[in-house]
Amino acid sequence: MSPQFSVIIPTRNREHYLQEAVASVLTQQDADLELLVVNDGEPLSISFNDSRVRILENEKRTAVPARNLGVANAKGEFVAFLDDDDFFIDARHLAKATTEFRQYTDFYFANGEMRFADGIVKLFDQNATAQSLERDNTILISAVCYRRSIHEKLGVFDESLPYYWDWDWYLRVARGGFNLHHQNDLAVAIRVHQNNMSTRNEEARRANLSALERKHCLAPIPLKNHTDFV
Repeated sequence: MSPQFSVIIPTRNREHYLQEAVASVLTQQDADLELLVVNDGEPLSISFNDSRVRILENEKRTAVPARNLGVANAKGEFVAFLDDDDFFIDARHLAKATTEFRQYTDFYFANGEMRFADGIVKLFDQNATAQSLERDNTILISAVCYRRSIHEKLGVFDESLPYYWDWDWYLRVARGGFNLHHQNDLAVAIRVHQNNMSTRNEEARRANLSALERKHCLAPIPLKNHTDFV
């Protein structure tokens, strides 16, 4: 029997974070789930003694192909993502999403807590609509759940947009007429550290953002990070 949720964690050489991310998934309450850990780095030296966990090897093909591999192997009715350096802090995150899916929600997203290396914690509490997404990306991928069947209509994530594949996906979902629901609850902790700061590679990010603008016929958008919203 297929699980209700497929939670996908793409990972690359961050086992010290990965274990906490995995634990936060496996302790979700009232959630029928499988967990797909998609390894995009060196061979994992840790294992997870839980039959719900499957390890997929992405052969270092980078992060967006890793996510597409996870979706391609998912068996659940619903998909949820968690970055390997983030972790769920609401043990009922998936259960709450299930309740909303019964109300004809297609795409569900909650709030996050930005945890900075210096110990500062800030709340990320942002809504998003089809209109607002044409200006800003205010959705945290680690707080997202959606119906896997959306991929049957919209296809896979765009691997030509390594920095903005998620924003592209949200625009495609919203413009496809799917219902977006913002759950105003704190669901996930987002670690903000030097290795995940999107301020790196600014030239490449700008080029990728320009490609997103062209693809979706958007007005010019200034470069931003999610930390700019807290």
